[in-house]
Amino acid sequence: MKIIQVYINNSLRNFNYILYSESSKDAIFFDPTDLSITLPEAQKRGLNPKYLLNTHLHHDHIADNTRFLELDNTEHLKLKNNEKFYLEENSYILCLDTPGHTVNHQCFFLYEDNRCVGVIAGDTVFNAGIGNCKNGGDVHTLYNTIKNIFVPLSDEVKIYPSHDYFLNNLSFAASIEPDNKKINEYQVLVEKYKEKNEFYITNIAEEKMINPFFRVFTNKSDNTEDVFVKLRQKRDKW
Repeated sequence: MKIIQVYINNSLRNFNYILYSESSKDAIFFDPTDLSITLPEAQKRGLNPKYLLNTHLHHDHIADNTRFLELDNTEHLKLKNNEKFYLEENSYILCLDTPGHTVNHQCFFLYEDNRCVGVIAGDTVFNAGIGNCKNGGDVHTLYNTIKNIFVPLSDEVKIYPSHDYFLNNLSFAASIEPDNKKINEYQVLVEKYKEKNEFYITNIAEEKMINPFFRVFTNKSDNTEDVFVKLRQKRDKW
């Protein structure tokens, strides 16, 4: 299976994702914000828009749900926690409940040959950051989601977030760890990608070097939950 990242270029800097089977050309659209941008990306590759999945129900993630379901032969998948959906014989999505940003948030973990290779992270994890908890979420719940689901993932698992907040998140990370040279390196790297109108995709190993909310666990603080909550409060005001 292959994944396409589509930048929407709206005020919220949304990413939309299309996951598709190379053999059947059937495609899953995640959190469709604007089909006038994402549909042409599918069409030029000869894909069949077939399935819809949502990480959560905030408006920018469901804005074009109805329009997608008006297309021929489309289906709204509603997966339960720990449910698998096979796109190809050896490729599947594992749905996991990932509450925190909202109560009912889900993330979709991409598996090839029984190995997790990436995660459609919605608003749970961003590049160098995490989602806020201002609109129906809870920071303590988000702490447990990051601790129990994301931190244990293999280093090579790629993060596919729903928004491009990378540079802003790196600036916040630098304010927390001004001596962390890796953060500075990634600021330079992401700026270079920006100049080419491209977006860098991180993996778990990289997040553990530059994401302050992952660094809570890698730095082994005495009270990780308290540090995590205070970091989220700082980020909310930053």
